[in-house]
Amino acid sequence: MAEFFQRITGQGGEKVASRRILVAAWFDPATGAIVTDATARLARHSVALLGETHDNAEHHRWQLQTIAGLHALRPDLALGFEMFPRRLQPVLERWTSGALTEAAFLAEVEWERVWGIDPALYLPLFHFARTHRLPMIALNIERNSQKRFAADPAVPLSEREGVGDPTPATAAYRARLLPWFRQGTMGGPDLDASSPRFARFVRAQQFWDRAMAEAIVARRDGRLVVGIMGSGHVAYRDGVAFQLAALGVGDVATALPWPADAEVPTDDPAIADLLFGVTANDNDAARAPSDTSAD
Repeated sequence: MAEFFQRITGQGGEKVASRRILVAAWFDPATGAIVTDATARLARHSVALLGETHDNAEHHRWQLQTIAGLHALRPDLALGFEMFPRRLQPVLERWTSGALTEAAFLAEVEWERVWGIDPALYLPLFHFARTHRLPMIALNIERNSQKRFAADPAVPLSEREGVGDPTPATAAYRARLLPWFRQGTMGGPDLDASSPRFARFVRAQQFWDRAMAEAIVARRDGRLVVGIMGSGHVAYRDGVAFQLAALGVGDVATALPWPADAEVPTDDPAIADLLFGVTANDNDAARAPSDTSAD
């Protein structure tokens, strides 16, 4: 999934006024204020979505620290991960119970094939869940399921892992997806929003959002569910949060790591409920999605 936060555009794709934030500071983009009770704010909700650029180590450090703070306030956490398709849920349960070594866990979840990002970036999160015996939830679906729905939204539920029909994308979400579609493997600079290929691209993203939202709803059980996922699924609340709202779960908080030297959009609605200033590095460069699995 594309990471949106380096391209400073608004909900309709337009350039907006901006600000900058400090390293190690929590920031409320709606008010422009530094926040001193960010963890407590997140803990009040039933779902908290923490975004990331997948290969950015600083983002994963921030996630771990935030989860540790949330655990101190809400020890009944569950951690949901975009990184795992739902068929691997039994492996996650064996890991958190202490039944698997680290090497065996990575082998059984087929890490290199399924996700492929350096596992060292994620292992501290997985070990935190194991140490505290916190449930880990496989939020994702198989790529083939996503491809089938993108190509034909009438595909039977049995061929798409039981994931329901996503609530249709807002115009703002479509506008934000279009630049990434044009840069990706499916698109091209001359293709516009009327392209059938763009329609497939949007369906693919929405199916992904819906699958993760449904997995969160199914495993809430009164716990605070913390979703770990790409920032594109979190930004502006029109990805996973949007699908959660359609499923009747509106009590959702969103938070993103933000490069301290990058501008913060001031559009309304805000890009997230909370931002945290992190040190920028080369991995913060804007990138288009290499494969949405909708082709």
